[in-house]
Amino acid sequence: MEQAADKGILRERFKQRRKAVMEKEYAVSSAEVCNHASAYFAQLREHLKRPLRIFGYWPFGRELDIKPLLAACLAAGDQIYLPRTIPATRTMTLHRWDDRTTFTDGCFGLREPEAHTDVLPSEEWTILDVIIVPGIAFDTEGGRLGLGAGYYDRFWQSYMESFTNKQGVEEDLSVVRISCVYSWQITDDVPMEPHDIGVDLLISEEGIIFCERGRISQEELELGLQ
Repeated sequence: MEQAADKGILRERFKQRRKAVMEKEYAVSSAEVCNHASAYFAQLREHLKRPLRIFGYWPFGRELDIKPLLAACLAAGDQIYLPRTIPATRTMTLHRWDDRTTFTDGCFGLREPEAHTDVLPSEEWTILDVIIVPGIAFDTEGGRLGLGAGYYDRFWQSYMESFTNKQGVEEDLSVVRISCVYSWQITDDVPMEPHDIGVDLLISEEGIIFCERGRISQEELELGLQ
């Protein structure tokens, strides 16, 4: 109960800070984050020798505007997937996004692809190379605090289940979990529970942070990622 209370206090503090972001900070930080992330994706693309398969999201409010990043990735030939939320189960489906995709308003006022948009079946989620994970607060060990609904935590649980074979042996994970953040969203310690999704990289306007609990180190990135 105490940890839940701690999360609630932390969440509210950072939500209020994000609401207070002025237009200049929003525009400058968004542009810098997109530049850093684009450079990282270009290096990953070069290592894999193919376009990327990216699970992104459509930002809302004063979340950093990563739409230019997604557009640049699409122009580079990457496959982009965006979520549709299912409020009854607090789960998500992943839908292909391109310049022909039409949107509708989902829960919380989020913009989501319409239901008829091509779906990536859950048994194929393991093809993803990158998951861009939204959140409200983070720490440098890879801890993440979301808005409390648990959609991404449930997604990660399902994703991990698909990596476990019938003998119960977990395969090697290659997907990279990143979060695009304002530098002030990084705090000392985010309370984490075993089922919570963490991140490998934080990309802020100041650059890339390789999280201590993440699977990807700066050396591995420079040498060509795993």
